[in-house]
Amino acid sequence: MKKRIVSICVIVLVLVLALFVLSACNDGRTVAGTELVSNGGFESYESASGGVTLDGWSISYSDGIDAPYSRQPVNSDSSLYEDHGTGYVILTTDGDSGWVYLSQEIAVDRNAIYLVSVDVRVTALSKGDNDTYRGAYVTFLENTDYFFVEQKATTDDWVTLTFYVRPLNTDYLTVTLALGADGEECEGTAYFDNVSMMRVEESSVASGSTVYDFRMSQIARYNRDLSGTLFVTFLTLFCAAAVVCAYVIIRKAYARSDVFVNFDGTPFDAPKPSAPGKGKGKGKASGTHGRSAAANGKWWTSCWFVAGMLVLGTFLVRLIFLLSMYGFGGEMDATVSLARWLAANGVNNVYANASDFTNIDVTVMAPGTMYILAIMGAMGQNLTADGISVLIRMVGVLADMAVVAMIYFYGRKYAGDRLAVVAAALYALLPVTIVMSGMSNTFVSLLVALMVAAVLLLVEKKYIAMYAVMALATVLDIRALALAPIAVTYLGYMYYRDDANLKKFGKNRATIVFGLIGAFAAVYVLTIPVAVGHFDENAFYGMRMIANQMLNNQIFVDNAFGFYGMATLNQQGFNDTASILNLVFILVLVVYICSLYFKKRNRQEILLLASYTLAMVAVFTLKVTYTYLFMSVALGLIYAMVSGEKRVYGVMGGYALLSFLCVALIIKNSGFATIVSDGMIVDFERTGADFIVFSVFTVLLSLYYSYVVYNITNTGKVVDVKPLYKPLGTAVKDWFRSVADVFRKD
Repeated sequence: MKKRIVSICVIVLVLVLALFVLSACNDGRTVAGTELVSNGGFESYESASGGVTLDGWSISYSDGIDAPYSRQPVNSDSSLYEDHGTGYVILTTDGDSGWVYLSQEIAVDRNAIYLVSVDVRVTALSKGDNDTYRGAYVTFLENTDYFFVEQKATTDDWVTLTFYVRPLNTDYLTVTLALGADGEECEGTAYFDNVSMMRVEESSVASGSTVYDFRMSQIARYNRDLSGTLFVTFLTLFCAAAVVCAYVIIRKAYARSDVFVNFDGTPFDAPKPSAPGKGKGKGKASGTHGRSAAANGKWWTSCWFVAGMLVLGTFLVRLIFLLSMYGFGGEMDATVSLARWLAANGVNNVYANASDFTNIDVTVMAPGTMYILAIMGAMGQNLTADGISVLIRMVGVLADMAVVAMIYFYGRKYAGDRLAVVAAALYALLPVTIVMSGMSNTFVSLLVALMVAAVLLLVEKKYIAMYAVMALATVLDIRALALAPIAVTYLGYMYYRDDANLKKFGKNRATIVFGLIGAFAAVYVLTIPVAVGHFDENAFYGMRMIANQMLNNQIFVDNAFGFYGMATLNQQGFNDTASILNLVFILVLVVYICSLYFKKRNRQEILLLASYTLAMVAVFTLKVTYTYLFMSVALGLIYAMVSGEKRVYGVMGGYALLSFLCVALIIKNSGFATIVSDGMIVDFERTGADFIVFSVFTVLLSLYYSYVVYNITNTGKVVDVKPLYKPLGTAVKDWFRSVADVFRKD
């Protein structure tokens, strides 16, 4: 019967995923008749000693040009004022041979038609140092071999030029006002104004006009600095090396006769999984000796000293990122500005004033995030933006230190000091954990710490503390509720087995029931600060703001490797059908995962199922971001540590590598791998080879994880990590020899 339920769940999951791809997309990101160019009239700008900065536009130009552009003001009594407002832009090669690009990135829909219009005036233009030259024209940085409405001849006055373009293989067009080109330089000056780009219906294309099909040749939005490439390459290799080295150390540890004896000689306080290749509880054979050794143990073998060193190492590694990087550029700027606003104005009206904030969407931020930012803003009221950035990221660093400590102490109890130290140190050194806490402006590392604490407290049957931690986690981030189904399943079973008489309501049952009620009440109380002054709108205003974190998110996937990334749906909106199908998928997924627990009802498997839940949500559901997959690693690593399960360890290593690659490529593409960066996150091109390939790997690894979890929970099969008795050098030689034998011809 259970196998039939599992089979039905799997079939339903597959069908729902297929329906998502086939029918759940909306009509696109652009609407016909809506202006897409920001500041196309160059009315918005900032003056500085070095010239002006045009809001929404970026400049690039060839070497040797000192002043490539300027803004020409227009007085209100000028004859030009009616057509050109308060000013227009001038591009010039500054009396030298060269080229100038003034660009703006615009999100578009593939195969849609766009009308581009621009006013141009050419006052002087001639050939530069190359054999041929380009004049004043419009192009797109995704393929600068296209030259639209080019003007080489001098114009007596302003002329309005238009053309139609249809992007075929890109989600972005970087509209560029150009003078000259690389390899086809010119000398001269051209004026531009009233730049416009709007989507139009095919039926509204002017009769006789040509619609140019545009094909991207490069992803112009991606940063290509060497620092970004080195950042991704070095830390990816380091991640792989850390996972492999930790695995080798674990194998060598299992080869020791005292693998399950702590550093101070103390025996276990709880039953242990058997060491692969050893008898059950063999480490406990020296229990009497362990107590004797403990009495004579050195201070540096104390669990508190070991934990302190691990925590200190975790902090020092992240300190490098805290002090050498600002974070995620413009994203961090926006977060710092929000923190200062919250410190000055309080948290109760932040959602009502959501439209006042630029480059940050407060409607998808939970109340807990607002509280932390308000505290950081108050603490840093006399600090620069750099100082507040450090305070914000310090929250994640402290959370990582807590996770490392929890891994160590839990592992010490169920696997011994040696294995616990390896697992805790590995988590501390994983590049994805370092980046998420030391660079990111989100509090996902704190969320992970709270979820790990909640699950460990649940397994240890500390129900009141677990409820309290879950309440805090929910107020911080609604994603914590992903663990609610498996937690409720376990609590329900604990309620059932507490007493044969179901009518008896003892202490444990009262704790489970009233603790749950208390958790809901705690969440409500914790949201009161943001709800003050808004209870007349909604008695549950604060809880509504928590829900809005998901309700106000209307895209398939936000730069995350997974099923919908593989299906080229990155940054694509969805319709109501998708919401319904997503709900169906989640309900079936919950039923399936909860059913896995009842086969053996092993409480340590709660760790595995919690990790699996987070992974499946990250890879196969809507509204996920690049922060999701990383959240499954800590719990999976803890399970692998206490069970000795080789396959789970491998999957967690794969997730750590893939989640790091995801965020590292975002950092590289956005130009964040530098000391100074002020740009915003650059989205993955949804048909980019790297994005699709890594999404495929993530999906395949998740399917394998599904098999492993089912295999463990239903058959009880655990593939142990094998002890490594050979010297490391000999083992490496034997491995290379075995690989060579595979490819050796008969």
